[in-house]
Amino acid sequence: MTAEVKAHLAAKAQQMDDVLRHFFETEEAYLQEFFAASSHAVTAGGKRVRPVLTLLFAEACGNACPKDALNAALAIELLHSYTLVHDDLPCMDNDSLRRGQPTVWAKYGETTAVLAGDYLQARAFACIAECASAGELLPELTRAATEVIHGQVADIDATRIPPAEWNTDLMCRIYFGKTCALIEAACRMGVIAANGSEVQFRAADIYGRHIGMAFQLIDDLLDANQAKEGNEFNALAVCQNDPEVLKAMARAQTESALDTLDYFPGDTSVLRAFAESLLTRVQ
Repeated sequence: MTAEVKAHLAAKAQQMDDVLRHFFETEEAYLQEFFAASSHAVTAGGKRVRPVLTLLFAEACGNACPKDALNAALAIELLHSYTLVHDDLPCMDNDSLRRGQPTVWAKYGETTAVLAGDYLQARAFACIAECASAGELLPELTRAATEVIHGQVADIDATRIPPAEWNTDLMCRIYFGKTCALIEAACRMGVIAANGSEVQFRAADIYGRHIGMAFQLIDDLLDANQAKEGNEFNALAVCQNDPEVLKAMARAQTESALDTLDYFPGDTSVLRAFAESLLTRVQ
């Protein structure tokens, strides 16, 4: 990835950070700690991959409505943050650290974490309500919110199955929900915000699906050398613990994503570089 592309991605991420930094402010004394917990969920690290993809696809289509693109990007990041807050809870993954920082429940308590997650989801939909294209964006966010829950259910069910019985169908059920759904929605919402064509909408959907899968497969490969507790699903087990098979799958997903970028009139070089950069994480 060139320095120019890195700078472009960093600028988009910084744009999101600047907005989110002032997103949770209140003069109500009794809400101060709750808003601090909600802010911690969103601002304690993260590369802003999903909202940046929304902004990039809006640019690739001509960015007809920058305000809608920004609100859609905020919505997808808030929805993503909500899923992380709830995933970290003791009743789910029981993680006390995320990105080197205490998780929301570990810092503020489980009750506050549940409410903070609920609040983040509500604020995500509130962002969409402010958009001129709310009628088209709302079904996308609703679909993503539903599918990510379905993916989490499938992931929990997988812990009750011996790894020897894990297969590709189960992997797709989990990853299409837990990982791909939000990335697909981020890409599609960028096209909608920019008033893109139906062809561009479908191309963004395909890009998001394949990038989401490649992203998760590579994460699984990177996680393979770390000690895991319990029976947490990992695609490497589906590939008979052969890293090369997993790498080949990730490469195929990335190539399929890149094939969609010819349908956009705007500059897609950053989208292309981002997709290609995923593979360099395991080279």
